[in-house]
Amino acid sequence: MMIDSCYSGSVESRIAAGQSLYQLLADQLRKDVHFMHEFAKLIGHAEDVNHHMGSMRLAPLCIQCSAKPTGGCCSLFMAGETDALQMLMNLFADIEVIPVRDDGNECIFLGENGCIFLFKPMFCLNYNCYHIHEKSTSAEIAELERLTGVVLCKHYELEQYLLGIIRRKHDGEV
Repeated sequence: MMIDSCYSGSVESRIAAGQSLYQLLADQLRKDVHFMHEFAKLIGHAEDVNHHMGSMRLAPLCIQCSAKPTGGCCSLFMAGETDALQMLMNLFADIEVIPVRDDGNECIFLGENGCIFLFKPMFCLNYNCYHIHEKSTSAEIAELERLTGVVLCKHYELEQYLLGIIRRKHDGEV
């Protein structure tokens, strides 16, 4: 699998690439002590973000906003912010990576309780819209930004590790 296919193509092709990577790498990754240790830390950090987002009641806010005719941050085009490695990590965390809606308005990964992903796209974690700022305290926003920064750093580290494995597999070294 070429690295380019991880980041380009349609959302459907990135889902398929993530599934292919999962089939190719899952057994190897489960035996990789370093990966499993770092992945467990990433899961904990991502769960901290999700818990904080839940305490801020962001899912209902984002779902309501995305359903407006003008869309919102979770509008249809946001599914394009995903990549195959993000799909792989979600699959590895036992998240069923499938579109949960097809209404032509909202992100196809926006379920009834918010985003289906444990590991969300970078844009979705980095962007806090006007409505989030309006409904949240500055302390809540600061904590959300701190928590998402930790997740994004750890996610990047694991993504680089995975890319190394994929490159070595492609070159026939693994």
